[in-house]
Amino acid sequence: MQKTDPFIEIRPYKDEELPMAINRLIKNKGFISSLVNFIPQVPLNILIKKIKRVQNISEFQEEIFVPICQNLIERSIDNVTVSGYEALDKSKNYLFLANHRDIIMDSAILQIYLKSQHDKICLSCIGNNLLSSQVLTDVAKVCNMFTITRNGTAREMVTNSKLVSEYIRSNIVSGSNSIWLAQRNGRTKDGMDKTQQSVLKMLYNSKKDVDIYTSLKQLNIVPLTISYEFEPCDNLKAREVLLTKKNKKYVKTQEEDFKSMSAGIFDYKSQVHLQFGHVINNDIDESLTFSCDNEKLQYICSLIDKQMYSNYHLFPNNFIAYDMLNNSNQFQEHYTDMHKRDFMQHIRKRANIDDVVFFKMKQQLLTMYANPVKSFLSLKLKNQ
Repeated sequence: MQKTDPFIEIRPYKDEELPMAINRLIKNKGFISSLVNFIPQVPLNILIKKIKRVQNISEFQEEIFVPICQNLIERSIDNVTVSGYEALDKSKNYLFLANHRDIIMDSAILQIYLKSQHDKICLSCIGNNLLSSQVLTDVAKVCNMFTITRNGTAREMVTNSKLVSEYIRSNIVSGSNSIWLAQRNGRTKDGMDKTQQSVLKMLYNSKKDVDIYTSLKQLNIVPLTISYEFEPCDNLKAREVLLTKKNKKYVKTQEEDFKSMSAGIFDYKSQVHLQFGHVINNDIDESLTFSCDNEKLQYICSLIDKQMYSNYHLFPNNFIAYDMLNNSNQFQEHYTDMHKRDFMQHIRKRANIDDVVFFKMKQQLLTMYANPVKSFLSLKLKNQ
């Protein structure tokens, strides 16, 4: 008797499920019309024939997914630099616990880099709130994305969280895939890349018969830091932060999610840096004593954050914003007058929206760009 697949609802498609997915995709007018924008250099009829000929998931990624991502990167990014990957043992699987700045581009940039190194694409997560149609679900699942459920009753959320945790662990410990996972629920809106304890609690949830340190060490957690010179969706993020402060709670519509996805893809980002950290296992000091498990988890969060803050690539924009907010010239050696003029022109343009006061938007945007400097300085102070 064939075993039931416990992860069928959340995992990516397998090769045998690809033909049905492709059949649905090529019948979807929205998907077909989007291909013209995403891969404009290939005639549409040739592209459709290529999709129909694809035999497996790996081939789909190579023939369709990778060219789409490369086009997206070339449209909005001048240069991508990467460091730290060469120090990792390629024979192992890793949990790349990443700061989250953009819905699509964070993991897409990682995937393209891995392909350039002739390494396999890792699995990445996506919230079910972004999969509102069959076509979006099909695209995600043929592109090696697994689903994290963002809604449901308290009981359902606990069950779904454990299932995701078990899926991640099965891939890293006994499978053959690395995983990209955001360090928090949703994108960083204010430039403060802080690991949420709930993420580590979820990861521990699938292996609670051992202590927290042993359980999390098995996942080979590597902090992964992405830095954008121009923050994707900076105006949308600043607006959300300010409206949340004003109304105490801010509920995004589905339309806003898709606006963020589109803006994140096409917004100009200039330079981007991807920094692989080191496995946190050797950083954990097991001689330290804590009164409860939550304190242990928070300690591990702090180790991850330490790498995030030290590995964030600070651009002139970050230093300019910090100096502007603090009315200082502390970091003026890191930027030119031209840098400052261009950045402030960007800020003024992005701060000009209908439903939030210009001055508040400007201040929030500057805060967003300045906070990585603030985090780095706080880390430096702790180490003195």
